[in-house]
Amino acid sequence: MTVIDGVTYATDTVTVGWGPVAVAVNPVTNKIYVANEYGGSVTVIDGATNDTFSIPVADTAIQTLNALAVNPVSNKVYVADRFRNCVIVIDGATYTADTAPLGSTPRALAVNPVTNKVYVACTDGVTVISDSSSSDTRVHVELSRLPGDTTSLARPDLTGKGVNRSTPGRTSMMGVGNQLNTIQSAWDWATITSGAGTDSVTWSYNWGEDSLIPGENFVCCVPFEDQAATTNNLGLGTPFAGNLEVYPVYRVAIAGGVEEAMSDDRATMNVGPTVIRGVLSLKPAIYNLQSEIVLLSADGRKVLDLKPGANDVRALAPGVYFVGEGLGARGQGSGRIRKVIVLQ
Repeated sequence: MTVIDGVTYATDTVTVGWGPVAVAVNPVTNKIYVANEYGGSVTVIDGATNDTFSIPVADTAIQTLNALAVNPVSNKVYVADRFRNCVIVIDGATYTADTAPLGSTPRALAVNPVTNKVYVACTDGVTVISDSSSSDTRVHVELSRLPGDTTSLARPDLTGKGVNRSTPGRTSMMGVGNQLNTIQSAWDWATITSGAGTDSVTWSYNWGEDSLIPGENFVCCVPFEDQAATTNNLGLGTPFAGNLEVYPVYRVAIAGGVEEAMSDDRATMNVGPTVIRGVLSLKPAIYNLQSEIVLLSADGRKVLDLKPGANDVRALAPGVYFVGEGLGARGQGSGRIRKVIVLQ
């Protein structure tokens, strides 16, 4: 593997297995995973030191591994094995491996960290795998999610609970540590807002010097209880902590309910659809009355038929949607698509 320093562009090399064919990064743990097609193994690289070790997962005599993906929320690694028609699931904490059978000849993988779903493209269809954490220490964090898991703010108000549900004789909560995008840097203490000295506290995220970057972010929180000696943080850090919680948050550079500006030769293209008090307004002057206008979900499915003017969208769940005009059958054609976000 070639490692490029993103600041200086200096390069280094890291020796991995035979025939590296796919690579994926877990930014939370700062681990890089490389699927070795001919070696039947996955090489794990420590992003801080470039130290490596290998996990054998397949028969070395067969060229079988061909795709790899990581879920930073559950700390699971998924490797497609096209010969055995399965996905190999590696626990990022213990490095133990299991297999999940699926369709014929898996060729590509993708992870949705918000829903903890893994999508595997096979020659006979797409298989969906539900992901989950491997264990529960009974000392954990509960986060209040943002609408649609999106925000336009650099430091949104994030709140939650820290609870100790271990038995018998559970102890009081010491507090909650918070960190952004990695567990390898120093942690800050979240601000306790109620319940201090009890087994259930509420807290507010302490941003310190941090702020969300545009795009995908991972908010990391870990709970501490007063005795702090009998729980385990899934092998990801100190043994004096409860279960690590990783929450994906997406910072978008638009205000809630207003479509993202798009460049086009026609100036009217910058006048986007808006959502106000549950009504989606489409300016009649910029939509063709003869064209079909539809509202699509983030995965491309039709949600509503729309018309120029006011459209009632009060029943919609918060999230990212797209207004499509003149797309034709199966979303094809010379139409246009414009994004709109419903926050509440």
